[in-house]
Amino acid sequence: MQYLRNLAIEHRTFAGILLLFAFLLAFPSLLIPKEYSFFWLNFFHCKALDDFFIAYTYVGDGLFSLFLALLLFMLNNRLLGFRILLAFLISGLIAQVLKKVAHLPRPMAALGTDTYHHFIDGVTHSGYNSFPSGHTTSAFALALLCCLHTKSARSRILFFFLACMAGYSRIYLGQHFLPDVFAGMLIGSVTAIVVYASVQCPFWLKKRNPIPGADGVPA
Repeated sequence: MQYLRNLAIEHRTFAGILLLFAFLLAFPSLLIPKEYSFFWLNFFHCKALDDFFIAYTYVGDGLFSLFLALLLFMLNNRLLGFRILLAFLISGLIAQVLKKVAHLPRPMAALGTDTYHHFIDGVTHSGYNSFPSGHTTSAFALALLCCLHTKSARSRILFFFLACMAGYSRIYLGQHFLPDVFAGMLIGSVTAIVVYASVQCPFWLKKRNPIPGADGVPA
């Protein structure tokens, strides 16, 4: 607990922004019917945005997190790679369990194609595994760990913005409602913070210095 408090103090500006954003997003997520917020957030569609978000939404795909973790291992940034892998597995498991328990309909199943006309053939899914958004969960777990591993304020803002875009892509593509995305943001963010605070560099992740007598240094 003391470590988490120190972590919040060390990153107080970013922590404040994250908490403020979550607080502001909680109001429409919890107080406004999800069908209303879905229509409001989908006020504009065009072919260029369709193509962009169809491609961009893969930022929240689990394969993207796995690929990035593997790349970081290859680049000798092993601790961040290991944390990303662990956060992805934990947050993904939580999201999948909640999907099975909640069993809530996706927008296409809840609204129907007669009510909403921007569902994309071959892209938008139906079914009853809407809550929470798994892509948003993965995107925020990844982004928050990257934020915690950098001291650059601009980089933190960029990572956070990219995660928000991944979350919005799920609404734009008709895959999720706002509460699904909000829950995914919370799960991914909390998981990333807990993993960062609790997982230090184990000996098998340390890079060995080839100079005789030198200690290994964390990757």
